[in-house]
Amino acid sequence: MKTLLILAVTLSLNFSCGNTKSTTQQDVRQNQITKSVVDTPTTQSNEVTKKYGFQFSIPKYWVTKMEDFKSVDLKGQVKTIESFYVDNDTQSRIRLIYHPGKPGMTLYKYYSENTSVKTQPILIAKQSAFKIDETLTHDGKGHLLPEPYIRHKIYVMSPNHKGLLEIVYDLPKNNTKAKSEFEHFVQQIKTVE
Repeated sequence: MKTLLILAVTLSLNFSCGNTKSTTQQDVRQNQITKSVVDTPTTQSNEVTKKYGFQFSIPKYWVTKMEDFKSVDLKGQVKTIESFYVDNDTQSRIRLIYHPGKPGMTLYKYYSENTSVKTQPILIAKQSAFKIDETLTHDGKGHLLPEPYIRHKIYVMSPNHKGLLEIVYDLPKNNTKAKSEFEHFVQQIKTVE
């Protein structure tokens, strides 16, 4: 009888401890979910990256899909250097495309002088730049998107004028959180020498 009583007490303690542990893990998980929903871009600890003459504060929740991919021409000259990030929460995407040397200067001149393209002059890290906004209704294969996307393109010369930085940000049209995150990202850009 004593053995049966000790066994029953041991089993009940193990069972209650197991429940407490899973409840605690569940509470921690719920707190993490709540915290991630409540946090704004300014409270996140971001990764600081320096490239192309600029310093970027990349939000830690942006997933890196491609980092410093170089495309070259037939002579082996670098045409672009591209990094690509995705925010799965807001369904937005950002590409940083650096056009080094003369091709970058040519592209900047084209957009700054072409009056058929509606550009909006802005400042990025105290550098003269311009922005182009487009509405996307189809994907790259011509399929209709479930909801329209807005594409913000920003062109800014690197501080040493050795190239052009193109920032391309695609976000769902009515997603105010994604728009606010992008504006915060742009405001945090600084120049480095």
